[in-house]
Amino acid sequence: MNGKTLLRTLKDLPREQLLILILGDLYLFGLIFHAVDFTLPYMLLLTPIVLLICGIAAIYPAAREGSRSLMIWALVTYLITLTLEIVGVKTGLVFGEYDYGPVLGLKLMGVPLVIGFNWVIVVLGAVRFSEKITPSPLLAGLFVGAACVVYDYALEPVAIGLDYWQWRGGHIPLQNYIAWFVIAAVAGWAYRFFHVKMESRLPMWYVGLQFLFFVGLQIFVV
Repeated sequence: MNGKTLLRTLKDLPREQLLILILGDLYLFGLIFHAVDFTLPYMLLLTPIVLLICGIAAIYPAAREGSRSLMIWALVTYLITLTLEIVGVKTGLVFGEYDYGPVLGLKLMGVPLVIGFNWVIVVLGAVRFSEKITPSPLLAGLFVGAACVVYDYALEPVAIGLDYWQWRGGHIPLQNYIAWFVIAAVAGWAYRFFHVKMESRLPMWYVGLQFLFFVGLQIFVV
């Protein structure tokens, strides 16, 4: 396939498929450059920017749909998860005792602002997948909680190894996974219970890319 044919093929792709392809390439290159000692510091420097830009790209098609219920759900989920993270850092009562490092960028009361946004994206991706499995809001919530725990299980070794955050006790407490399950399950249940609607499945694919990225980092980097 020559260059002109490739460009024509890309141009003819539906916008969502093109975004998935672009995001997949970005994370693939990110994995490669994380594995190179010379470029690793630059990758860490770019981490919060990449999370923000890619997250916006993943949710942008849904935002264009103009769903008021989706925007309300996303805002409430962001504020609640950011608040719980702040309480967690300050008291250790939510996830356990931990502190965020400098990698994830601008912080509010010790918590990177991008964290709440990534919570929204991860839960949204899981809840979109749950729609393939069950019409029940309760079962969907349980599925979302379990899926997000699996996501966090892949993330934790990477986060510790790259200094996204550190656990004060030197180990990941069970409390962390319980909190992830409960928070994600409630957010997922609320999405389905209040009949939030969106057509785009891009968040689901994006969270899958993130998960594979973290697994790749476990294998090749940390």
